[in-house]
Amino acid sequence: MNFKSQNQYDCFDPHSGLIPLAVAEQSIQQAVNPIQDTEFVSLSNSVGRILAGTVTSRIDVPPHANSAMDGFAIAASSLPETGSRSFRVAGTALAGRPWPNPCSENEVVRVMTGAVMPLGTDTVIIQEDVQAADEKAEIRSGHRPYQNVRPAGEDLKSNEPALKSGIRIGAAEMGVLASTGVGEVEVFRKPAAAVFSTGDELMNAGEPLPPGAIYDSNRYVLIGLLQSTGMDVRNLGIIPDNQLQTIKSLRKASEDADVIITSGGVSTGSADYVINALAELGELNLWRIALRPGRPFAFGKIGRAYFFGLPGNPVAVMVTFYRLVQPALRKLMGTSEHYPVQVVKARAVTKFKKKPNRSEIYRAVLSHDENENPIVSSTGFQGSGLLSSMSHANCFVLLGDDDVAVNPGDMVNVQLFRGLTGNWITV
Repeated sequence: MNFKSQNQYDCFDPHSGLIPLAVAEQSIQQAVNPIQDTEFVSLSNSVGRILAGTVTSRIDVPPHANSAMDGFAIAASSLPETGSRSFRVAGTALAGRPWPNPCSENEVVRVMTGAVMPLGTDTVIIQEDVQAADEKAEIRSGHRPYQNVRPAGEDLKSNEPALKSGIRIGAAEMGVLASTGVGEVEVFRKPAAAVFSTGDELMNAGEPLPPGAIYDSNRYVLIGLLQSTGMDVRNLGIIPDNQLQTIKSLRKASEDADVIITSGGVSTGSADYVINALAELGELNLWRIALRPGRPFAFGKIGRAYFFGLPGNPVAVMVTFYRLVQPALRKLMGTSEHYPVQVVKARAVTKFKKKPNRSEIYRAVLSHDENENPIVSSTGFQGSGLLSSMSHANCFVLLGDDDVAVNPGDMVNVQLFRGLTGNWITV
């Protein structure tokens, strides 16, 4: 590809050589290879990790037929077809304390929820439907065979796949693994991500702010995004605007990190040193995207470490991370979920402007109208330095290269936030 712009000072020049967003997404996905290293962790420490290999259940789950309700266990063949029938209560089965004896056709066994079904029984009549007194139980007709019983293997059969490779382990997955008796699980190694910001004007949060300086918010945004993605994050701080220092920092980061992520320093200004450092140390595979916000984005490699150079504006950091970085990291981690969350349709209630030959991503709020149909509105002014607007939004409105401006009433593509901010919504 030719990354030289015919007009490097016009980010929206259709002839500038900017790379379409879809091409950039595909190119990065193709370039990233999943980590192959695995390790074993205890089940209690497995949340958020990516399963390496399919787990097969070693047992039936549940391992035995058991009662789903408190009541009386009986053989379905003994149920009265009409009227009622009296049975002797042979004993009681509790969860974890099975009744040891077979149950005859003239007997029932009192059972509690979770108790193993006594030998000779296959049906449970709930206690509210039974008249019981003096070791006698009166049962009327009208009951179905096998009711209120959980059969062995109802959830999982022995030797049946319980979870597939590439699944991110959450609370439900931990429960599934525990139900099969797994106490230790093989997962892919967590990728290490080295993060730093560039710029002489940046100061760490908590430090005094001298004239002309600003606090570095991008690095904390990235640390939060990377941690929520499941990466092992290494905070390398702020790198000054100095070519030698930038090269030294990138070289050091590449020695033991799988991913290097920077913010700032990848534009075309005289103080943007990251691109030159990357070209000297490794390879620049992709630079400058036809995207607003997020044009000055770079992707490459230094040694074995993948490099992502994000823009300096904080909103552009989040947009490019969500669209370009996060899917690549998911593939790197070994998860089967490489791509961003689902895109849904919603009716616009505000106008969304659009210039040709570029993709535009708007911060927006997804809600519902009086008929519970999804509607979406802009958060307002879309300046790429307005980080607070991201906390007000719960979705992106996506306008592709060939889309035109959106007017109220038009249907638009909406991408829900998942793991990007604290504002989640479902439709």
